[in-house]
Amino acid sequence: MVTQPVKPFLDPHVSSSALHCYVHQTSRGEIVIGGGSDPYPLYGTRSTLELKESLIASAVDLFPFMSEMRLMRQWAGITDMTSDYSPIMGLSPVENYYLDAGWGTWGFKATPICGVTMAELVASGGKVPDLIAPFSLDRFDAFRQVNEMGATAASH
Repeated sequence: MVTQPVKPFLDPHVSSSALHCYVHQTSRGEIVIGGGSDPYPLYGTRSTLELKESLIASAVDLFPFMSEMRLMRQWAGITDMTSDYSPIMGLSPVENYYLDAGWGTWGFKATPICGVTMAELVASGGKVPDLIAPFSLDRFDAFRQVNEMGATAASH
């Protein structure tokens, strides 16, 4: 969701895994509010009132003055997430086909290191870097789910 523009006050990106919410300010002064997912499978691209109310309440918990701001627009989409809310990264069963998927709603924060690590994987000819080894696709076959609290705001 995006609010009306206000004078700059927020330089960093603020996210709260406890509130399932992130907030940042654009160069135009708008406040972007996002995070979380509907608590049930939903394959539409429209947000539910329940999710909007929850995100707004969380943003106001972070910054109480936002209760006086007007919401200008909102958007929604499908978030592909794994059962352990952590990404799938590394080799796939198909030769020369690499995986970096299943990040859900919070993967954008990890994009820089994902790019570096996936490039290392490709350049090494298939030697999986230690950093992403726990996120392999076969972890689901072996029941080695990853409790990666930094990957998402979902509670584990």
